[in-house]
Amino acid sequence: MKSDDVEINIDGELEYVEGTNELYTGKSETHYENGNLQHSGQYENGLMEGVWKYFYEDGSLYLKGNSKNGKRDGNWTTYKPDGTIESEELFKEGVAIN
Repeated sequence: MKSDDVEINIDGELEYVEGTNELYTGKSETHYENGNLQHSGQYENGLMEGVWKYFYEDGSLYLKGNSKNGKRDGNWTTYKPDGTIESEELFKEGVAIN
C-alpha cells in the first residue's frame, strides 16, 4: 500500500532477526531522512502485533491500525495531511468486513 509520500508495508511476511533464522520479537521503527518517524509497531514471533502507526514525512499521522497474528484486525484509519479522517476500514483476520 502506498500514499503519495508514505510507504506502507502490511504484507503478513515473517520478520527475522537480521542475518539469522530467528523470528523477531520487539519494536519496529523506521525514520525519514529528516529524522521524523516513518512507522512504529511491534512484532511478536515474527508477526505484526498490536497497534501500528505510519506517518507523513512532516510527522503527522497517516495510518493507524491494529494487527493480530500478522494480519490487520480491528479498525484501520487513514488520515489526510491536515489530520482529518480520510477513511476507516474494519478488518477481521486480515479481511475487510465493511
